[in-house]
Amino acid sequence: MTRHILIIPSWYSDGRGSGGGYFRDQALALKAAGYRVAILAPAIYTCRDLRAGHVRRCPSREVTIECDGVPIYRRDAFTALPRLPYRNPLVWTGCGMKLANRYIAENGQPDLVHAHSCLNAGVLALALNRRYGMNFILTEHSVGPARPRWWERDLIKRAIKRASRCIAVSPHLAVLLEEHYPGSSWQYLPNVLGEAFLAAETSAAVPVNERGFIFLCVARLSPEKGQAQLLEAFAKAFSGSPEIRLRLVGDGPSLSDLKQLSRRLGVAAQVDFVGALSSARVRAEMQAADALVLASRFETFGVVVIEALACGLPVVCTASGGPDHLVAPSNGLLVRCGDAAALREALLQMRCQASGYDRAGIRADAISRYGPTAFARQFTALVCEPVTTSVQDSEPFAHSRRADLV
Repeated sequence: MTRHILIIPSWYSDGRGSGGGYFRDQALALKAAGYRVAILAPAIYTCRDLRAGHVRRCPSREVTIECDGVPIYRRDAFTALPRLPYRNPLVWTGCGMKLANRYIAENGQPDLVHAHSCLNAGVLALALNRRYGMNFILTEHSVGPARPRWWERDLIKRAIKRASRCIAVSPHLAVLLEEHYPGSSWQYLPNVLGEAFLAAETSAAVPVNERGFIFLCVARLSPEKGQAQLLEAFAKAFSGSPEIRLRLVGDGPSLSDLKQLSRRLGVAAQVDFVGALSSARVRAEMQAADALVLASRFETFGVVVIEALACGLPVVCTASGGPDHLVAPSNGLLVRCGDAAALREALLQMRCQASGYDRAGIRADAISRYGPTAFARQFTALVCEPVTTSVQDSEPFAHSRRADLV
């Protein structure tokens, strides 16, 4: 019986943010369910990374051990080799093998390795399978495997073939991966809500602007997240209505362009660029808002959507893949991706009907589906009950309700 799990993310800069928060959240959920869990966090860096300041403050080739609710084994490896096929995954795997050897020597051999993303954690899991015979499951979070280089596809196919279970974070991603890797079977297991969004509501969690209406967008400021189209739809719907505001939480390469666009559209006074925030502060923003809006061109899951739902916040979301199964008529509006007119109409519709949503019901439903208890139960079912049907034939944990397109 599987009770000892070694989690290997393909990236893990910090368990409190976008660089690894949801891996830690999953580890904590499994720990609370009685599993023994640890995280391996290998990392590689180059001269370019050093110049760009993308390296942890004190990189070291020595193994370091942290405890952030679960043990975290870290090691960094430097590579000065030029960009060559297979180079980074194999250097990363070599770094991870040293971590794994240390972990096994101190804690014994795990029952299961859980690799997050084919590259590079899947390659490391494959190496551990060959050396120690450890079974591993593979969870993919990215569309990267659907458009790999030739040598990446080679490594990905090897990892998929040896994995005892392949999991995707959305039904849409599962189908996509099955199409690109014929013969593979991918099951769906959603991401888990982080602890910041599970705390009980507080009396202080009231709208900061009771006289108006606040749309909130939480996403990296980059073209694929669709903030430019959102600003245009917002301007067409609400320009000249100072009581209606749009708050953009996040940072990224599009910040300057988006500020300029808001000025050109005449809504700069109604748009707030908040910057990147901690999970706790994102939750406070959600509790103070009237609706979340996410206009991404593509999402593999949409963690911010379930975070908003856990705050009782109705959502306006583009049908961008991952979030499609998260949105239902009872909790929001789903909009055709790339349809500017539909997005504008959805914003107008949400402005009129936001107060009619059952916010307590939205929150309770989100926690029941995506909370730690639900995640651990679904994870256990996938690990302990072999399933051979594809996601197209069986989606045991998919959202049972289908949202209408606006």
